[in-house]
Amino acid sequence: MNVVWKLAQLETKMFFRDRLSVFWTFLFPVVMIWLFGSMFGDNAEGNFSFAALFVPSWIGVNIVTTSFFTLGTVLAGYRETGVLRRYQSTPLQPWKILAAHTVQGTVIFLCSALLLLVFGMLLYDLELPLYIGSTLAALFISIAAFFPFALFITSLAKNTQSAAAISSLFLNVMIFLSGATFPLEMMPEVLQYTARILPLYYVIELLRGTWNEAPIMEYGLESMVLIGIAVVSTILAARFFRWSGQ
Repeated sequence: MNVVWKLAQLETKMFFRDRLSVFWTFLFPVVMIWLFGSMFGDNAEGNFSFAALFVPSWIGVNIVTTSFFTLGTVLAGYRETGVLRRYQSTPLQPWKILAAHTVQGTVIFLCSALLLLVFGMLLYDLELPLYIGSTLAALFISIAAFFPFALFITSLAKNTQSAAAISSLFLNVMIFLSGATFPLEMMPEVLQYTARILPLYYVIELLRGTWNEAPIMEYGLESMVLIGIAVVSTILAARFFRWSGQ
């Protein structure tokens, strides 16, 4: 595990040298929350404040961002440039490489989630989750679902550009159709049904619910859907992930 940790540290340092990755992971969600807060900050949906709904939602969005751009697209780039193939010629087992990237992605995500939490508390009087343990469990399930999902999707790309395009497409579709930005009630009925086929919808429902309303046991459907995505995605990622561009 020492090797995994050292490789994760190296990847984390490389991440923070990439200004574009830092922007999309840390600053973009803050800007979006501030933008929507400027428009809707004084309004509440039901019994919940703007921050109680939007901050958990954008923490969920950051899981997607980290999964696709910090994990999936980076590994696709490593495959294209031959880094993964060179790794295979070393005593370093493949699972340790994936474990290191998973650790790195989790650390990056947790830092971004903490930033959003502090930002929401300072500017919008956001309160801590009503069920902290359930919210942490919801985050764990969401990460377990999205990391292999992103790995599988980007493994289908032929090169880094294709992986980035696929990641951007999935991210944009899920941001605008999952309820992360606009309430589903404002959308046409067909889009409301479409949202329910998007994984991010279940992440947002789970995070919002455990943050504001009830423990995770009350969200069995959302939890089971994400666990199912985690299992299926892990199997598919193991089946289709390539260590070289050949």
